[in-house]
Amino acid sequence: MSYQLPIQQLYINDQWCDAAETLPNHLYNASTGEQLCQQMAASDKQVEQALACAQQCFASGNWSELSYQLRADYLDKIAEFMQAKSEQIALADAVQTGVVLALTEQFAKVCSLAFIGAAKLLRELPEQQEFNGANGNIIMERLPLGVAAIIAPWNAPSGIACHKLASALAAGCPVIFKPSEWAAGSAQFISEAIVDAKLPKGTFQMVLGGSHVGGKVVTDKRTQAVSFTGGAMGGAGVGRVCGEQIKSAQLELGGNNALVVLADADLDNAATSIVAGLTTMNAQWCRALGRLVIASSVKNELLNKVKEKFADITLGNALDKKTNMGPLVHQGHLKHVQQRVNEYKELGANIIELADLPDLAGWYHVPTLVDGLKGEQTLEEVFGPVATVHIFDTDDEAIFLANQTDYGLAAYVFGEQDHAWQVAKKLRAGTVKINKVTLFSLRPDLPRSAWGKSGVGDEGTVETFEFFRGTRVIGEA
Repeated sequence: MSYQLPIQQLYINDQWCDAAETLPNHLYNASTGEQLCQQMAASDKQVEQALACAQQCFASGNWSELSYQLRADYLDKIAEFMQAKSEQIALADAVQTGVVLALTEQFAKVCSLAFIGAAKLLRELPEQQEFNGANGNIIMERLPLGVAAIIAPWNAPSGIACHKLASALAAGCPVIFKPSEWAAGSAQFISEAIVDAKLPKGTFQMVLGGSHVGGKVVTDKRTQAVSFTGGAMGGAGVGRVCGEQIKSAQLELGGNNALVVLADADLDNAATSIVAGLTTMNAQWCRALGRLVIASSVKNELLNKVKEKFADITLGNALDKKTNMGPLVHQGHLKHVQQRVNEYKELGANIIELADLPDLAGWYHVPTLVDGLKGEQTLEEVFGPVATVHIFDTDDEAIFLANQTDYGLAAYVFGEQDHAWQVAKKLRAGTVKINKVTLFSLRPDLPRSAWGKSGVGDEGTVETFEFFRGTRVIGEA
């Protein structure tokens, strides 16, 4: 049975409306290659309407000046409606992104939990703090910055979007939400859940489109905070604009993440995690494996174990419960990953394919190791199931290889516990996990940090909420 995407509409000025323009590309079922619909986009006039409405909402104080309790009540309503749409969200994401349904179902649960968590945070915080000053009382408040732009990616479109949306709304910001043009299906259900909660007029707007629409929202001076997750090139553009206009930017831009295997590592455990690093979300996640850094004395044994474990991996349709790994998001991205592998091959690399392609018409790429290149030849991320292999003889060499790129999002170290900790503490990354590759954070209440080219500003339940707020101190001088 063919999957039908929901009708792609915009939500502007408290009304659903058709997008005025189309983009040249179509949306597809990533697992089958079946064409679903054309990509839609807001016109410049529609973007202007959304910006004007959001700014009017902020100026009125209808949302930003509500008590924390009332905002929390609204967020709980959104969570309730979001939970009711979780199956639709999960299915849309699996079809469009190629991520297996078992994972998109987890991400869909994160959607409602994000709003529950933001509501809980509001109820636990004081609306202002009071201090004694030399000439009387002083108060300190944390206030919403203004209209917030939420720019979501295609790889985990629902969970990431809801984390940002819940944080911005909790902070008191009216929001303009632009999902990725490559995975806008779940955005319709997310937006419906927010709309059903009947927030004050103008609090929430959703526009569709590509980089042109995103650029219009980001560059407008009425937008005072931008939270963007995506590629390094797009992030650099957002950062440039926000720097020029002196407004807040939160950027999460991926990474070329190193997995270090020390000579004293449990090789079976390391091999299992390497498989996870190359198959989880089809390696289209920002903390996926990018550089495999192996002690030379265990390289051959480890790679043999990796090959053996891939015999149990099924590459196929994301909706099939037997599938461990699905396709890439769209044909253009598949060609990009193929091109990167070909470039490595032209440099003289040994290409090791770890699985067989399924006999399906979707956008599949086999998990691949690229061996025999120098570290300086593999500095950029691929953002797909491709990892380069590098060997070392000393810890200093391992640390150098792991820190060699300009990125610094995640890293993994496998080895005897004390030894692994010693190496981990010298790695330049926001999160370093020891002896396991996992999709979710070490603890949900800890920040997710980005170093170097991987981004600007920490993310997290508290961190993203506070990103959308500024401080005001009032007292008699």
